[in-house]
Amino acid sequence: MICPVAIVTLLAGCHAAPQLTPQQAKGKRVYDLGCAHCHEENDLHLKKVPPNLHGLFNSKTLPDGAPATDVEVERVVMAGKGMMPSFAYQMTKQQLETLLAYLHTGLRDQNNP
Repeated sequence: MICPVAIVTLLAGCHAAPQLTPQQAKGKRVYDLGCAHCHEENDLHLKKVPPNLHGLFNSKTLPDGAPATDVEVERVVMAGKGMMPSFAYQMTKQQLETLLAYLHTGLRDQNNP
């Protein structure tokens, strides 16, 4: 006889989406507080809509044509580019690392992968 709990556990394991790691979850908070304002909601009614960052690292290049690498994304975040301001004085190295970890998930939500 097969244990019903074992069946439920197996089925849940087959369909359970991977959870964000603690580092990625921290990066999601950084993104939600510092990036989503422009890149998701654009509630500032900016004339030029910032690029969507979902799946940022799924391509070989960033929206501006630069290589899609951690180094390039870090450079843009810390130095700014075009209309995007620098976050060098607003973001610690650790926050930047967590943000990059979250961006590598494709912006997967903790509860909605």
